[in-house]
Amino acid sequence: MKLPSQITILTAFAFMMPATMHAQFDFKLASRPVQVHSFGSQGFMYSNQNNYMSMPTDKGSFAFTDGGANVSSRITDKFRVGAQVYMRNVGEFGNWRPTLDWAYGDYKFKTWFGLRGGKVKTALGLYNDVQDMDSLHTFALLPQSINPVDWRSTTIAHVGGDVYGDISVKRLGTLSYVAYGGARPADNTQGYFYAWRGLNTNLSALNGRQVGGDLRWNTPVGAIFGASILDQDVNSQGQSRATGVWAPFRLQSNVDQIIQYYGQYTFKSFKLDVEHRRNLRDYQLYYTANPSKSILDSRGFYIAGTYRINKWLELGAYRSLYYVDQRKDTSVPGQHSFDTTISGRVDFKSHWYLKAEGHFIDGAPTTPAAARGFYTLSNPAGIRPTTNLLVLRTGFAF
Repeated sequence: MKLPSQITILTAFAFMMPATMHAQFDFKLASRPVQVHSFGSQGFMYSNQNNYMSMPTDKGSFAFTDGGANVSSRITDKFRVGAQVYMRNVGEFGNWRPTLDWAYGDYKFKTWFGLRGGKVKTALGLYNDVQDMDSLHTFALLPQSINPVDWRSTTIAHVGGDVYGDISVKRLGTLSYVAYGGARPADNTQGYFYAWRGLNTNLSALNGRQVGGDLRWNTPVGAIFGASILDQDVNSQGQSRATGVWAPFRLQSNVDQIIQYYGQYTFKSFKLDVEHRRNLRDYQLYYTANPSKSILDSRGFYIAGTYRINKWLELGAYRSLYYVDQRKDTSVPGQHSFDTTISGRVDFKSHWYLKAEGHFIDGAPTTPAAARGFYTLSNPAGIRPTTNLLVLRTGFAF
């Protein structure tokens, strides 16, 4: 299919979207209000060279779809329950498999103290816990140095519990805190598994504990400052043919820690976001009886600005930088990913939007623990050092 006809199909999909917009409704169950919401998006990607996110984007690809529905209810004034089912098909990721994205009970004793338990969204930086809610963002793709699409399920939620609260500091604003602990949810359709397949290694499992916290200062002058930490275990098992014959493979982390700092400033129609992440990883790899060691000191950073022109048009741009290992020569294309992005968003109605975005990417890391959209399996002829990418995305949310 040629590019003009593909864009025609996406345009037709966008204009048919209003017909689907009857997805929010409220009702009562045992005299308690129940809210049901849904969202969905359809995207298109086209690149001048290099296939991106495991899609054949050099020919143009529509394999960029996601959606979900959630239900919530306030059982008492202090106790709330909710759950969300999510499904996506992004190239080789997701494969249309419905998953229980989150499901928890939340009891708020006081403004400054509450408990959540179940499968709970993870507080990590500005957008980790809302990265799948595309209607909230100007950009079709959030900065991939911090929120990579192919790694969504690694940090989106944990199976465990949270302690959280908001503490007023009077004229200085509010301090919001979250402390959590639990286990990583299973997902064998993410980029980590796909990247290892490119090294003749088939993983059958990825699990481990996750503990961390987030502290955020909401100032009274439109600024937010915060810091997050996530400490986790990474345990992978499978089969590898890296030595010529299939043999058991195991990866075990000694250290896997994310430390993240972020800030946001909003003034009228303008918003500025800044985030920095350090991910330190020390792994033991067992291909044979003698283990090998892998250490990565990865860094991610972006600065993004958006401006709403009027109620239906918003413009934005960002510069995103990612380094696979800060200790090595980061000028090598396989050791970095620099993405300069310009974006526009049109809101046809309050719940229906269309985004158009251009990415100018320098670098293409493929290391399994640090891949950012580029994979050897989807680029068998090799990966070139630069990529220009067009992203179109339309969606709805109720």
